[in-house]
Amino acid sequence: MQSVRRALYVLILVVSFAVLSLPAFAQQVIATVPVGGAFPWALAVNPVTNKIYVAIANNNKTTVIDGITLSTTDVIVGLNPAALVLNPVTNKVYVSSGAEDTVTVIDGLTLSTSSIPVGRYPDAMVVDSVTNKIYVTSSANSVTVIDGATNSTISVPLSNSALAIDVNSVTNKIYVAVGDGTVAIIDGATLSTTTIPVATGPLTVNPITNKIYTINFNDNTMTVIDGTTLSTITIPVGLNPDAVAVNPMTNMIYVANVTDNTVTAINGITLSTATVPVGQGPDVIAVDSVTDKIYVGNLNDNSVTMIDGTTDSTTTVSVGDLPEHIAVNAVTNRIYVSNFTSGTVSVIAGASSSPAQFVAVTPCRLYDTRPQYGGSGPIPGGTSQTFNLPQLAQLKGCADLSSAVAYSLNVAVVPHGYLGYLTMWPTGEDQPVVATLNSLDGRIKANAAIVPAGYQGAINAYVTNTTDVILDIDGYFAPVSSSTLAFYPLSPPCRVADTRKSDFPPGLGTPHLSGGAERDFPVLSSPCGIPGTAQGYSLNLTAVPYPALGNPLGYLEVWPKDQKPQNPVSTLNNLTGTIVANAALVPAGTDGKITVYPSNNTDLVIDANGYFAPAGMGGLSLYPAAPCRVIDTRKVGNGQPFSGTLTPPVDVVDSACAPPSAAQAYVFNATVVPQGGLGYLTLWPDGEPKPLVATLNAIDGWITNNMAIVPSTNGKVDAFASGITQLILDISSYFAP
Repeated sequence: MQSVRRALYVLILVVSFAVLSLPAFAQQVIATVPVGGAFPWALAVNPVTNKIYVAIANNNKTTVIDGITLSTTDVIVGLNPAALVLNPVTNKVYVSSGAEDTVTVIDGLTLSTSSIPVGRYPDAMVVDSVTNKIYVTSSANSVTVIDGATNSTISVPLSNSALAIDVNSVTNKIYVAVGDGTVAIIDGATLSTTTIPVATGPLTVNPITNKIYTINFNDNTMTVIDGTTLSTITIPVGLNPDAVAVNPMTNMIYVANVTDNTVTAINGITLSTATVPVGQGPDVIAVDSVTDKIYVGNLNDNSVTMIDGTTDSTTTVSVGDLPEHIAVNAVTNRIYVSNFTSGTVSVIAGASSSPAQFVAVTPCRLYDTRPQYGGSGPIPGGTSQTFNLPQLAQLKGCADLSSAVAYSLNVAVVPHGYLGYLTMWPTGEDQPVVATLNSLDGRIKANAAIVPAGYQGAINAYVTNTTDVILDIDGYFAPVSSSTLAFYPLSPPCRVADTRKSDFPPGLGTPHLSGGAERDFPVLSSPCGIPGTAQGYSLNLTAVPYPALGNPLGYLEVWPKDQKPQNPVSTLNNLTGTIVANAALVPAGTDGKITVYPSNNTDLVIDANGYFAPAGMGGLSLYPAAPCRVIDTRKVGNGQPFSGTLTPPVDVVDSACAPPSAAQAYVFNATVVPQGGLGYLTLWPDGEPKPLVATLNAIDGWITNNMAIVPSTNGKVDAFASGITQLILDISSYFAP
């Protein structure tokens, strides 16, 4: 949401730069960064690059802060910047100039700029990253629409000057609060407008529920607009509401009431309200939907109050003078506050998401989009579909997922031809710039994924090309209790079984698996030292065609011994007869054994990177995070592929994703882009010898993915490739004490 502010304050203070070394989960100011002028104003964060952009109100500068080093670079823009927004997909930043009637476009990679003429006195802006359109309000009673690809513009007239603007990227509707007491609704496709009478001020949109929330400073109310029917409901809030924000994950709306020093928390379903006392003069508000924390800037006592969205408890920290804007990087859990008269930006280490631990589930099929299996048909290319996993699990008799905060899934695709990529993420969060799997050759493929739960427990799946999607579940993560299991990493990872070898313990070596026959694997008898207390395993299973490459394997199914699924599930597919690996969290069955069923003859290699057992010394919990790209070697240095050991190691902590230093294992989606056949890729903790395990195989030379849980003691991981390849690592969560 972008809105007009009523005043600028003129006071120059001398400030200093300080960085503190603090615990990973602290709710504290960890740095104060001087920026390129006395009056920092609007700011925005690009979570993909971990760069923060700050518009300086009294000159022609925008300061770029590096989120890792906190070093700064100034970029010249139009005079007197009024608003700043960015598109993380295109890595473009847009700064409106109130004195020059222009918008400056900053290339986030090169910091080169271009200028676009817009309406008179441009002010508030919003970006639709789906359509790559930028909407700019002006005092000339209009909205200028900028095409992000061409920088061409179209002007849409309004009945009066605009007070605020926001967009619903799902419906492609733009909402403008207009000074004559109306809300103008612009159709993003046709640019036609509809006007409804609503007392207006700052507004925000919940794209999940298609509700629009606008507040009125003078009559102490908030109006809810139904985006489908355009009907309205008005409810009372606190005295002189001046800012509004929504958490789409929880469907809670938060209104900052500047005069009575409170925030009104509103349930989006019932519209019931709760009042939360905060600091003096709350005037700006931002939400971290990943951690469910709400950050409120208090103008009159120079502080920021953090509200816990679950308990409504608060923590207040001091920042610089006149905190005017707040931006949240949900990936790194950092909050940035522009202090107008201090000329600084405060950096706050946000409170972590709540810890979660594993609950084992007998593998179960949640959904198959293919109509012959009860589905609604494939997901069309270029679109996403929402899957409410608790409802699906109840319908299929899988498990009670009502307490789940993240799911352990096996995701399979049946492409209708080429599939560029599939991405999965929590419903209510922005679509991340990551991929879950690729199938460029159109084959049936599966990949394991730990996906945080979104709004009402749902997750989204986006596909570049039309494909069917199959979802199986083998466990979930829930708030820590006496019935949940902690994770114990094996460092280094260890080979449990190899049916090609005769020197493994009985039941873990030869012979190969026979098609159509079940086989039990006594995991506790392996040389990996997994204790008898283990109730689940984090495994990587690799199917090696038997008797030779080219022999297909329809599917491989794994379950805890004596807990055979009611209906077939799939852990991996190898229809082309190459070597295929896939990760799986597998509950332990009778005597700690697991059962494997192959549809065709195959050899099988099983590696373990950890196990799940009751909480104790060394046990770790899962902390869901916003999906983020840690490394893409195509974009590092000269972009050359590597072979052998990657040098330097992958520095996870100091990447743009910046997980906390307390993390002791990372949940990656590993993707290789080979140049020719790649026998195997291995990931392991930096500082340890390379283990005799594999993370994935791409002997056929195709782009290949696999989930990998990789322990680490120093924030780095090593990678070894037996052939020439590029490597991409995306992180979705981490394990920590």
